[in-house]
Amino acid sequence: MARDRPGPVVNSMRVLGLIVATSGVITLLTWLMRDEVILGWAEGNPSAQEILAQGGIEQLRDSPIVPGFVALAVVAFVGFAALAVVLASFFLGGHGWTRLVLTATAGVGVLVGAVCLDAHLPTIFVVLSALIIIEGLVLSYFLWHRETTAYLREV
Repeated sequence: MARDRPGPVVNSMRVLGLIVATSGVITLLTWLMRDEVILGWAEGNPSAQEILAQGGIEQLRDSPIVPGFVALAVVAFVGFAALAVVLASFFLGGHGWTRLVLTATAGVGVLVGAVCLDAHLPTIFVVLSALIIIEGLVLSYFLWHRETTAYLREV
């Protein structure tokens, strides 16, 4: 019979799922709002501003200086979602090292979210970045809760 998991362990996995879902929404919005993302990126780039002034968004979109934001977002999301599934499995199996890796992953998410807050992105990305920061902090709280520590020591 499987042992019961304490609330903080269950909640940490719920928050991890929310982070993956939020990341999926960000990836989808990157595709749907790719022109706005390109314009936000171009705001701090003199070369991009020159191309934009000469030929508009169409010419900028086709320019080789523009990163492939959609491809990057999809690859990052797929890699992160796969990592989250694997780490969650090991974590629920009682492997204590996954708590450190999940905490580091949440920390990276907080840092990326903080960078995105000041990256001239559309407002929805700023809101979702703030949400990722909050979710990462909540995940870390649940990962290091006393009951979580006791759960990991029982194995």
